[in-house]
Amino acid sequence: MSFKSFYQLVFITVLFSGCASLNQAKNQNLHSNSSKTEVKQEHICKDKTSSECNDMGVEFELADDLKSAEICYKIACKSELGVACSNLGSLYQRFDGHEEGSEVIWLFLKACDLNSKYGCYNAGNSYRLGTETGHNFVRAIKLYEKACIDLKHSKSCTNLGGMHHFSLGVEGGNRDVARKYYKMGCELGDEVGCKNFSLLEDKF
Repeated sequence: MSFKSFYQLVFITVLFSGCASLNQAKNQNLHSNSSKTEVKQEHICKDKTSSECNDMGVEFELADDLKSAEICYKIACKSELGVACSNLGSLYQRFDGHEEGSEVIWLFLKACDLNSKYGCYNAGNSYRLGTETGHNFVRAIKLYEKACIDLKHSKSCTNLGGMHHFSLGVEGGNRDVARKYYKMGCELGDEVGCKNFSLLEDKF
């Protein structure tokens, strides 16, 4: 049974799944001419709320204007918009050779501290998969718990069920607990949670 997870690129109103890799040409695009960036930075998101600036960043990223997306996310994140901090961390993860793993996890944790369910989910994934941090299943569980229980994030509930199902960060697999979280994930709209819950239900 798989409870594969992924990082999320998030509009304030619409959710998108982010991808994990991008070609080198786009990586170079992120680090383009700094003087042009400074000019852009003076005008981008002008007279916009932090939420509107984040949404502009998502639009830029989807259009492959990654430098503009980075600027928008940075501005909105500095304004303490958690989802923008999470989006910025996810943006950095897309590039081959990006070595600032500590910056990525810091952005996810900041987003989580600002009560962004996506930040908690992405940070949980980082600790579970060891992508930026090395494996820390206990910390992953805590982050998934906040995202699932406190912030009602469906995929975090499903992943939390998987942690209990496969004894990751907990002593002894507990199928009853796993079923509870799979069911929560399913009820919140995650198809993987529904499938995992159904598989465990069939065994009772």
